[in-house]
Amino acid sequence: DYLAGTLENGLRAIVVSDSKCDKAAAALSIKVGSMSDPKEIQGLAHFLEHMLFLGTEKYPKEEEYKEFMAQHAGSSNAYTAESLTNYHFSVSPDNLDVALDRFSQFFIAPLFNESATDRELKNVHSEHSKNLQSDMWRWMQLVRNDANPKHPMNHFGTGNIETLKETPDRDGYHVRQRLIDFYTKYYSANLMCVVVLGKE
Repeated sequence: DYLAGTLENGLRAIVVSDSKCDKAAAALSIKVGSMSDPKEIQGLAHFLEHMLFLGTEKYPKEEEYKEFMAQHAGSSNAYTAESLTNYHFSVSPDNLDVALDRFSQFFIAPLFNESATDRELKNVHSEHSKNLQSDMWRWMQLVRNDANPKHPMNHFGTGNIETLKETPDRDGYHVRQRLIDFYTKYYSANLMCVVVLGKE
């Protein structure tokens, strides 16, 4: 059974009921991606995606979400594309309600702790280093670099230590504050859609 609708805050939602499902799941997409990065801090949208996993006001422990998923046959991930960012998880059906509560806090009250920001930057840089080994990734970056410099397509979506720390520090930009500003500007219910699958 399917039910689709739009909530009062503009969030578009689809709820799927399958009494035989062996995993419950949810995914939320936001209509913003790496092409919305400010030119002076390339990779900011991707960095923000990483940061939302690292603690919220209701669940402040950095590893809380990851540990919960591991304990309840769950998994989670996210990705930042050019014009959207997607977050998703699966979990044992009996734990869907609790998982949704933890997941929803990403989009209500993330912490953006200063210490977590510094540490997570290393993970983003590591991801960039791994991407350099991919022919497809290098080809796509060449396409972006060849685009008109005035067009949003001309960007570096992953980000690394140079674009997310060294250059902003040199130019006087506070990256943590810019993360909060980006989140406040774009992470709005009217730009989101969510789908939830469960036994209920």
